[in-house]
Amino acid sequence: MKLLLLTALIIVGCQGAVAQTSECSTVPKASNRLACYDRATPPSAAKTVAKQKAAASNASSDQGSMVDALAVENAKLDAKLKKICRGC
Repeated sequence: MKLLLLTALIIVGCQGAVAQTSECSTVPKASNRLACYDRATPPSAAKTVAKQKAAASNASSDQGSMVDALAVENAKLDAKLKKICRGC
């Protein structure tokens, strides 16, 4: 019974998505049709590429500071290890 109710809800919920049509499909020229689709739903790939480039530039600057921080920590650790008397 629950399965039947769930199936009915899914079918009713999907009816709105099927009923929507786009005016862009009636545009005869391919480049104009593509522009119409882009205006209707802007491509998200361009946004993600811009975000990835920004993240990459931030990561490279963060990576440089991280390497410097690790070099400082390694120098401190080396200094501490040299003070330890082995076999005194």
